[in-house]
Amino acid sequence: MKITMLPDTLIDRIAAGEVVERPASVVKELLDNALDAGASEIAVLVEGNGTSLIRVSDDGEGVAREDVPLAFERHSTSKIRSEADLAGIATMGFRGEALPSIASVAAVEMVSRPASQEIGCRYRVENGRKGSPAAAGCPPGTTVEVRDLFYHVPARFKFMKSPRTEIKYVSDVVNRVALAHPSVHFRLHHGGKRLADYAAAPRLRDRVRQVFGDAGSDLVPFSMTREHLRCHGFTSQAPKSFGNSRYMVTFVNHRFVRDKLLTHALLKAYDTLLMKGRFPATILYLELPHSYVDVNVHPAKTEVRFRRQSELYETVLGAVRGGLQSAAREGAAAPPAMPHESWEASGPAGVREPAAEYRPVLQDLPLTSGRDLPGAAGRAFPAAEAAAPAEKGAFSSLTVVGQVLGCYILCHGEPGMVLIDQHAAHERIAFQRMRADLEQGRIERQELLMPQILELPVTEAMVLEEQLGALEKAGFTLEPFGRNTFSLRAVPALLAQGDYRDAVRAMISEFAETGRSAELQHGYQERLMTIACHSVIRANRTLEKEEMEALLRQLDDTEFATQCPHGRPVMVRFSRSQLEHMFRRA
Repeated sequence: MKITMLPDTLIDRIAAGEVVERPASVVKELLDNALDAGASEIAVLVEGNGTSLIRVSDDGEGVAREDVPLAFERHSTSKIRSEADLAGIATMGFRGEALPSIASVAAVEMVSRPASQEIGCRYRVENGRKGSPAAAGCPPGTTVEVRDLFYHVPARFKFMKSPRTEIKYVSDVVNRVALAHPSVHFRLHHGGKRLADYAAAPRLRDRVRQVFGDAGSDLVPFSMTREHLRCHGFTSQAPKSFGNSRYMVTFVNHRFVRDKLLTHALLKAYDTLLMKGRFPATILYLELPHSYVDVNVHPAKTEVRFRRQSELYETVLGAVRGGLQSAAREGAAAPPAMPHESWEASGPAGVREPAAEYRPVLQDLPLTSGRDLPGAAGRAFPAAEAAAPAEKGAFSSLTVVGQVLGCYILCHGEPGMVLIDQHAAHERIAFQRMRADLEQGRIERQELLMPQILELPVTEAMVLEEQLGALEKAGFTLEPFGRNTFSLRAVPALLAQGDYRDAVRAMISEFAETGRSAELQHGYQERLMTIACHSVIRANRTLEKEEMEALLRQLDDTEFATQCPHGRPVMVRFSRSQLEHMFRRA
């Protein structure tokens, strides 16, 4: 016979391989069970690299003596009663395989007592061999000890990292769960040392500060509610950023998840605010009806599926972008002090100003004129009027001292001494105005001399048929040209010459995944950034005082005026205390 039934021990270890990847996986599963039990205090103890001992204790409702052995049976759970429950899972753990899976690759002992019972129960399972329940004295709640993890699965040890690394993974798990449940007191001990002690926090921001320390104080809040969907959290303000996405943490109904849709929306919110290859620090909480999300997708419950993806995407994007807009307006009035010598150390030097000379028409055009400033390829954006507004804004309230090194405008005011990069400032102004025209549908088209024929698989053709109107509004004209074939006849004039079919395919892929296309917007923005960069004042151009003041007035009316479209800072500030410290006056 070629087909045989696997023994139970092997079946259990295969299941364990899906759930128990490393010691941190065990901690995560036990924390989920403790939270489902209504615990208000949870203590985690880890020895060595986590394979010798993991102990998780909670003050939850406990497990009745008669239920303890059942908790270690496969597909046993107190959280699902019928098939209908799968459509709206509201608990953290639900698969009914965590304890039996862990017990198949380790020695597990549970001691538990409900408050309604005077005596608790002790139960032990070692590598799949089950013991007998025994009476035990213990406080209400549950304690689970896991010893000798992977002792009988030596292949697993090959994948173990150093104790320091494994404990870091455990700490990450505890931190994420703590961020998701601020009302619960969490403790983490390792090697006789207390690594974390997060007392129950009355406010979410207090828990963020507990976990992130002083860095949590610098994050700006964001929030948006749309029908049954609420998105809120905290995020870093540009230009502060990191070299990877490690600090982007997302929760769905208090469950930590990794989701491409959410990540895409978060990064989209930072368009033109961060330099390429940089990522924000974001803690995002998404709350929606349990029937709107399927959490029964991944064995470790870190991936989910959403209904109404497009609405969710727009809500996340709008919430984060709105928080950044509010912070940018406040930041313009009191920008963070950031000495210029520290910028190279904290951010990449990946954007350089082009060395091309200006055309004479640009050099002779004052910023105070009311005429249009020509852009690349004959396009234009309007310059600000010279008349100052009745009420001065954050930038125009600064007093202009003069120009430094032909590149920077030196100012002083309430924030202290401020240096403004004249090229970066004018580049942001030009970019925002051209993008506003784009978003309002004022898009120039160019007819293709020879239409480009696009042949698609049937599923992509169906997506494209649904999105023809959206693409037409964005400047792309496509017409059916046979079965699953389309003729591309016109494209936005902003885009560079070339074969546009790959771009259309990329947009179709994003439409299918998120309900909208960032590829389309990204292509436009890259072109707008190029036009803006080549159409504005640059370094080594002498400006009159009136021109510098006009530039500041235009910044007051510009969104995200503190960064250029490439993510470079427009301004840096030296506070009074910094200056006094530099001159040893403090």
